Amino acid sequence: MIAMLTQIFVRRYAHKQALLIIFLASALWGVLWVPMRHIEGYGLSGLWVVTLFHLLPSLAILPFIVKAYFADRAHWLVSIIAGGLMGLGFVLYGLGLVVASVTKTTVLFYVTPVWATLFAYIFLAERVGFGRWLAITGGLFGCMLVMRVNPLSFAYDTADLLGLIAGISWALGSVVIRRYPRANFLHITFMQYFIGVLLAGGAAIYIGDAVPTTKMLVAALPVAALASTVVFLPSVLLVFRIMQYVSPGLVGILMLSEVLVAALSSWLFLGEALTVWQWAGVVAILGTGVFVGLTEKSDD
Repeated sequence: MIAMLTQIFVRRYAHKQALLIIFLASALWGVLWVPMRHIEGYGLSGLWVVTLFHLLPSLAILPFIVKAYFADRAHWLVSIIAGGLMGLGFVLYGLGLVVASVTKTTVLFYVTPVWATLFAYIFLAERVGFGRWLAITGGLFGCMLVMRVNPLSFAYDTADLLGLIAGISWALGSVVIRRYPRANFLHITFMQYFIGVLLAGGAAIYIGDAVPTTKMLVAALPVAALASTVVFLPSVLLVFRIMQYVSPGLVGILMLSEVLVAALSSWLFLGEALTVWQWAGVVAILGTGVFVGLTEKSDD
């Protein structure tokens, strides 16, 4: 049974299957706010929730990597750099959602496909055609419509740049993962979560968020463990594994499904009405995903 489950994450999927998995796994992240908001209801600050959502998966992975991690010394540095960049991206994105504008943080983070494509061109010598840039444009346009952002009047505060830096960090991390496909993706995932714990916990202490009480943690742990470890950890493992053989720019485009699902889930669960333009954005993101799936071919 364990061998069968392991094979799901370790195997190399056909190109179109891999793209679909990225789209669906990222879409799952679009409902991450539901358990996180539920846990905030127990009195934890947003950053302590982010810390908890990094700590529990890192503890779950730890027993499976200790022996292999010390044996795979050749890729220690790669795991630390790639995991660190991904962890930094996750935490800065989460911090931006807490202390800055949610809308601007999200839009600035999802400029990721542009950064990933440019970094892949520089560091991986990856060439992309007009179709890729058309998909990036369509995806970003859909994102702006869903998030109701007017690019002609896009004033921002310094804190909003957390989303931009998070996107750049994520894009760099994805390029490192693609550059070193022999590195163990499980080790990279662990480092991402472990460094995320240090960064999110450190930020919570620096900002002065009250440390959760034992009573709060006992109440929050069951939901946090189920959501972060059982539901979301497998999706992260799949995305990181596929990043080892799929273009970072493509991954960034398909990750826009998170914005789509976040908007739809808030409409369903919170009764937040979507405007005609937001629905147009949803269609644009879906259309971009279909376009990528039909037109992009494997790099191999």
